[in-house]
Amino acid sequence: MLSPVPGLTHLKVLVPQPPFADVAPPPPPPADGSRRRAETLVRIALETAFGMRPVPQLKAPQFATPVRLHVAARQRQGIRGPVRVDTLHLRAGGELFGTAVSAGRAHAFTARVTGQQLVSFRVL
Repeated sequence: MLSPVPGLTHLKVLVPQPPFADVAPPPPPPADGSRRRAETLVRIALETAFGMRPVPQLKAPQFATPVRLHVAARQRQGIRGPVRVDTLHLRAGGELFGTAVSAGRAHAFTARVTGQQLVSFRVL
C-alpha cells in the first residue's frame, strides 16, 4: 500500500502489508519416492511432446490414454527440440505443475499422477 510521505505531497512510500497470521504453509510432499517417480513421468511426457522421443514409448501402464493423445497432438504441431524442466511443484493428491524450456521458449505444464500412472497432462 502506498502512503504519502509527511510534508511531501508528491512522494509516497510503499508500506508492506502485515503477514497473514492464520495461513499455514502447504504440507511438504511425501518422502516415499513419489516425487521422483512423478518427475520422471513428466520428463518423459515433455520429451515426447517436444519430439525427442517417439509417441509409442508412452506405454499404457504409465501413461493414461488422454495423456498419450495430448502428447501426440502436441508433437504434430512441429515444435521440436530438447526440453529442460525449470520448475516442478508437487502437491498433495498428485497434482504437479511447473515450467519447461524448449527452443528458447518457456512452457507451462500441469499434470496429475495417480499411483504409478500419469493420468492427466497438459502443456500450456
